[in-house]
Amino acid sequence: MTTNPIYLHPVRWGILSSANIGVRAVAPAIQASHNGRLLAVGSRDPRHAAELYAFAPNVRIYDGYEQIIADPDIEAVYIPLPNALHAEWAIKAMEAGKHVLCEKPLAVTAEEGAQMVAVAQEQNVLLMEAFMYRFHPQIIWVVEQIRKGLIGDIHLVRASFSFDLRTHPENIRLNPELAGGSLMDVGCYAVNLFRAIYEQAPQSIAARVHTVSATSVDWATSAILDYGAGRFGLLDSSFSLPMRQVAEIFGESGTITLPVPFTPGNSDTTVFITRNGQLSEQTFSRVDQYQLQVEHFVDCIRAQKRLESSLNESLENLATIEGIYQAAGHDWPIF
Repeated sequence: MTTNPIYLHPVRWGILSSANIGVRAVAPAIQASHNGRLLAVGSRDPRHAAELYAFAPNVRIYDGYEQIIADPDIEAVYIPLPNALHAEWAIKAMEAGKHVLCEKPLAVTAEEGAQMVAVAQEQNVLLMEAFMYRFHPQIIWVVEQIRKGLIGDIHLVRASFSFDLRTHPENIRLNPELAGGSLMDVGCYAVNLFRAIYEQAPQSIAARVHTVSATSVDWATSAILDYGAGRFGLLDSSFSLPMRQVAEIFGESGTITLPVPFTPGNSDTTVFITRNGQLSEQTFSRVDQYQLQVEHFVDCIRAQKRLESSLNESLENLATIEGIYQAAGHDWPIF
C-alpha cells in the first residue's frame, strides 16, 4: 500500500500573534490536522505560552513576528492580526517564500488586496482568505443543493450577525486605526455568503451605518445588495445587540434557513428546508471547521488542489465592503 506523500511531509506552520482565534481555534486545528504541524508562534504575551504548550509541547515561541517570517523551517503562516495589519505582514511573509492563510477580511481595501495577490503571484506562493465557515458540511451541502435547484432560482438571501461590545470599549474591533467595525468583523460573512450563492458581485448597493462619532467605526450596518434580475442580499451587522447569527435563503419554490451559519462551535447543526408548505431538516454532526480549512489549504500546497474560494472572489468582496461604506456615506478607511 502506497502512503500519500501529503501525510509523510506535513506542512510546518507559524502563527503571527497569539490572538485568541489563533491560540484557541487555529493552533489546535493545525495540530489536529492530518497534514499540518504547528512549529512556531510569534507572541508578545508570554502568558499564552502555557496554553500553547498544552497541545503543542514542542512549539517555538518567538517574541516577534519577524522571527516567524525569518524561520526557514516554516512553510505556511497564519495571520490573525488586526485588519489594518493584514496586508503588511502577509506581504512580508510571502516575500520570504511563505504560503499565507490570512484572516478575513483579506485586507482593508480592494487596492490593498490586489497588492497582496500580486505578491503571491510573483513569489509563486498560495494566499487564501480564512472564511472557515465555507468548509463546514452544512454550507457545502446548502450550496450544492442550491446548484441542483432544490428551492428553485434564488431571489433573496438574508443574513444577520451581531454580538455585544458595549461593555468592552477597549476591544480592537472598535479601533478605527486598526480598521475595525461591525461590517469588517462580522458583516463580511454575509457579503461572502451572498457571493458564494449568487456567484457574482452586486450591481448596486444601498446602505446605512450607525456610528457614535465622525471618526468611529460602524457599530451597526444594514445594506441591500442588488444582484440583478430580481435577486437581492440583505445584511445587518451590529456590535450593540446580543449574540445572534442567522441566514435565510429564499427561492421560487422554497426556503432554506441556517440558524447558526457561521460559527456553530462544538455543536451539531441543523438546516431547515421548506418546500411546498412542508418542513424538513438536515442535521450535520459537529466538526472543527478550522481544522477542515487548514487541511484544505495544505492539500492545495502539497497536491496543487484548487483553492475553494478564489482570490478574485476575495477582491470582489473587498470592493463590495467598500461599496457598502460608500453607499452609507461612511469614509473608508477611517485612518
